Amino acid sequence: MPAETATEATRPLGRLSPLKLAAVPTFAGMLKYVGPGIVWAGLAQGSGELIWWPYLTAKYGAAFIGLLIPAALMQYWVNVEIARYTIMTGETALTGFSRVGKWYVSAIWVGVFLENIWFGAYASAGGGALAELTGFPYGWTVRGQSLFWAYLTIGIYLVALFMGRVVYLIVERLTMAVVVITMVGIAFAVFQRPVLDVAGEFFGVLLTPGYHKPANWDPADLSTVLTAIVFAGAGGFGQLFLSYWMRDKGVGMSAYIGRITSPLRTAPEAISATGYAFEDNEANRKNYGKFMRYLKLESGLGVGLNLVTTVIMCWLAWALLMPQGIVPEGWEIAVVQSAFFEVSWGAIGKVLFLIVAAAFLCDAWLQSTDGFARMQADFIYANVKRARRYHFRTLYYGFVVVFTLLTTITLPLAQPGDLLIIRGVIAFLAMGLFCPGLIYLNYVLVPRAFPSWTKPHPLTRIIMVAITATYISIGLWYIFVRLSG
Repeated sequence: MPAETATEATRPLGRLSPLKLAAVPTFAGMLKYVGPGIVWAGLAQGSGELIWWPYLTAKYGAAFIGLLIPAALMQYWVNVEIARYTIMTGETALTGFSRVGKWYVSAIWVGVFLENIWFGAYASAGGGALAELTGFPYGWTVRGQSLFWAYLTIGIYLVALFMGRVVYLIVERLTMAVVVITMVGIAFAVFQRPVLDVAGEFFGVLLTPGYHKPANWDPADLSTVLTAIVFAGAGGFGQLFLSYWMRDKGVGMSAYIGRITSPLRTAPEAISATGYAFEDNEANRKNYGKFMRYLKLESGLGVGLNLVTTVIMCWLAWALLMPQGIVPEGWEIAVVQSAFFEVSWGAIGKVLFLIVAAAFLCDAWLQSTDGFARMQADFIYANVKRARRYHFRTLYYGFVVVFTLLTTITLPLAQPGDLLIIRGVIAFLAMGLFCPGLIYLNYVLVPRAFPSWTKPHPLTRIIMVAITATYISIGLWYIFVRLSG
């Protein structure tokens, strides 16, 4: 808890209990709060970057590359609005949606569940990389080896979630390690003659916004294109994870909210079901302004890391996969890109890439499990008063177990690519569902309880409305195309 304490005064906001009044905590410097954006980037690197954008590049060349930068930048503005609410109130965006209306947050809650019974696909795709790397268990099929490693990595990460003193810190440290391994690995891969030779050609296409229908277009890839667009970042309800990681980092008014700690290693911290507001004074205005400047830099860091990674992966696919007609698919969807490193460094390069791929994908399972367990616990805690008889972390770990069981059941049902496409389509539709809620929450509801200087800039509001309209329009178009055949 910060030195500033909350008072008994309250401020009504929407349908939940009023917000308590407190001073905006003193901003402790940029380095104190760095982390949530990097964790978000680590999650984002799990599918679009490693699988779908290289897949589209290898199969269709220049057709869709021009969509990459706009798709990634759209997520910057969404991230800012998600975290804005958390910095202002200490609550998560999902709790904010509960203030909008129970019917609305219930629709999101159902969507969260439907989207994420499939995220075991990250582990199975990462398991495919580890199977190729080790060839173990010997004599098993590729599918069997992939599932073996998927289940093993799930078990290892599950132990980490239970044993870390503060759950968020475990997720952050593991993610940062994976991001460093990934960035170093792919940076080395770029310095190969075949890759450098096509730099002008590739970046010329990348920096030309737009797309065209390729001559070899397969209508079955429509869902893949949609998945790639939404996974030019975390995508879908996974976008809302940033709110939870910001809260556990103690950014803004989140400093008054407790963190999830290990039930095996430390006592629980008090976690409030509702958050805080602040009064109109110069000290609050000054500290709030500093937190908002931090938010823009942190969101830019996350989106920037993710975009750089995706661009490099597409560049490698353009140079090394497309000329040979190699397209990632099936149980080895994360394996064929080993050509990225193998071209220059032979077997050692292939091993290096497979390690990077496994880190990419298995780490995404950890972040997804953590994030969606938080979302489920958050929904129950905010909307079901009886649930508050239990500590928030009890609900959290209960849902960690539930999602682990669900993902282990869905893992063998289909190839990882099929599962990721199912999740990707739902994720795209999710953006059209919760972005209007963010607009109403931050631009209509919140200003009623906060000083006028907290209102977003008019240009920010215009951009966010345009992005939301884009997600909704493409989602409706996709549904129409699917229904009409």
